[in-house]
Amino acid sequence: MTTGQQPVPTRPATPYSQGKRAFYGLTWTFWTIALIAAAFTMFTTDLVGQGLLALAVSGATGYYAYRIWTWQARRLIFFIIF
Repeated sequence: MTTGQQPVPTRPATPYSQGKRAFYGLTWTFWTIALIAAAFTMFTTDLVGQGLLALAVSGATGYYAYRIWTWQARRLIFFIIF
């Protein structure tokens, strides 16, 4: 090793298991689809503001689901509403 170079810290290739990835990916994909359906339902009942908010949140959940499916998410977050 030459002077001035630091060893590169290694990160595991897969930070979480396939099972966890599938579970969390399906959960976030479900919420994305549910929010899109809710947004269009709100549009048909003249609730435009709430529909736009639902579309914005569905965009965020869809982006996170995409990151889970492509192994780009560093942490998995559980999201459920009763």
